[in-house]
Amino acid sequence: MTSRLTTAVALGATTALLAGCSLASLQPPVPDDWSPRGSVPAVVAFAPGGGSDRSARVLAQALNERDAGYDVNVHNQEGGSGAVGWSTFLSEEGNGNTLLVAEGALNTLPIVFDVPFTYRDFTPLVMFAEDSRMVVAPADSPFETCADVVAGSGGERVVSGSSGRTGADAIAIDGLVRNGAELDVVPYGSTGEVITGLLGGQVDLAPVSAAAAKPYLENGDVKALCTMSEERFDDPVLGDVPTAREQGVDAVVSLWRGVFGAGGIADVQREKWIEELGAAMDSEAYRDYIATDLLIPADLRGEEFRAYLDDYDRQMQEVFAS
Repeated sequence: MTSRLTTAVALGATTALLAGCSLASLQPPVPDDWSPRGSVPAVVAFAPGGGSDRSARVLAQALNERDAGYDVNVHNQEGGSGAVGWSTFLSEEGNGNTLLVAEGALNTLPIVFDVPFTYRDFTPLVMFAEDSRMVVAPADSPFETCADVVAGSGGERVVSGSSGRTGADAIAIDGLVRNGAELDVVPYGSTGEVITGLLGGQVDLAPVSAAAAKPYLENGDVKALCTMSEERFDDPVLGDVPTAREQGVDAVVSLWRGVFGAGGIADVQREKWIEELGAAMDSEAYRDYIATDLLIPADLRGEEFRAYLDDYDRQMQEVFAS
């Protein structure tokens, strides 16, 4: 069966392979004092307004404030749950003057779908944050906790919304199911659509980011059943929400956010970008972003980031390949 995702990926892969063959042969030697120059595209494989787009724009701002002779511009290449943008980025092989801002679906998408890339095709630079999920329900829901969902879903149909099949929402739902919940899942294109479906009564619960949930919790439109973070959030609104593990539900969700270079770039290019990104993470813009979006700060660079990705991939194989 040919799906829209398959068609989109095939077109992106063909373009990437053709472009990559020509570009790789034209790359000049990289000088030892190389620095990024001119316009630097930062590719995001999702539409404007989402978590990956926001993180890319914050990092672009922080990098540009360094006034170091280059200008980072965010390029959104959405489609195929990330597949189009990531397939297209393959064509940048050897190009050190471009960046990719990505998240955990870069691990999981190749497990679920036949795509021409994995995270190993790109150069890990810096992992700058981790995200988690919390499970919310309408204010009048009979469920008060995630433990209630596990205990009560067997006797009645319970429907969960989910933004995508391979991201953090899917991992959160899998965590509930592995603990005994019986859930039907309605896929949506974005977290905003999931929340709209929840408020409209189309679904009974939904895993969403803490930042997305907070305003709806504040105004009483939804209630939080649990967080899937390791610890409770350090936040006046969310700090009272227990973790799933506190309720006896062994489910933790972690979604990395990081920056990659193209595959095959020179060591001097990799090290220079790690240095630049590390400096950007000392900026006020980055610190405000972490606090406002209720993220877990992270700082894994180069080989440390690569090792994390290898371990994360093994974990995701257990979730999505089973």
